[in-house]
Amino acid sequence: MSERKVVYAAALFLVALGLAFALLAQTPPPAPPPATPDSSAAPAAVSSGDDNMLEEGESLYRHMGDRDPFSPLVRGASAEGGLVKVNPGSTGLARFTVESCSLEAIIKTGQGTVAWFQGPDAKPYKAVAGEKFADGVVISISYEDGEVVVQQELNDPTAIKPYRDLPLKIRSQEGEGQ
Repeated sequence: MSERKVVYAAALFLVALGLAFALLAQTPPPAPPPATPDSSAAPAAVSSGDDNMLEEGESLYRHMGDRDPFSPLVRGASAEGGLVKVNPGSTGLARFTVESCSLEAIIKTGQGTVAWFQGPDAKPYKAVAGEKFADGVVISISYEDGEVVVQQELNDPTAIKPYRDLPLKIRSQEGEGQ
């Protein structure tokens, strides 16, 4: 009879041990304690997948509420993203800045040379010499060179001239131009 008790006790012990391992396998591991910011430590690289790459818009510099000295003081309207409507009451290219549009094609017609721009709203816009942007004017369109020159107004009080001549080229599939 005592042998039977020993066998039952051993069987009960093994069942309890198996249940304990099953419960341990189902419970998630405890969360690590929150890290305290250490201003003397160098920032760690942000891991994205298998390689150490920064996500778009991320910076290794932790500026703790101060202005980031590595970001430009004056940001163009194209850096803000979305629809860049500078003059909401106007129509066509006059609503958008030069940087927010991309030159897509230059076509020779019977009436002259025409440039086609794609606006930030993904719509095509036709431009001829004298066409106005929100911050500039199309000066010339050259079919032979594949280039449009825009006189862009500068909002820089330290500039000698309040404008610059900005040559725009058609973007090719390899990413050249503009």
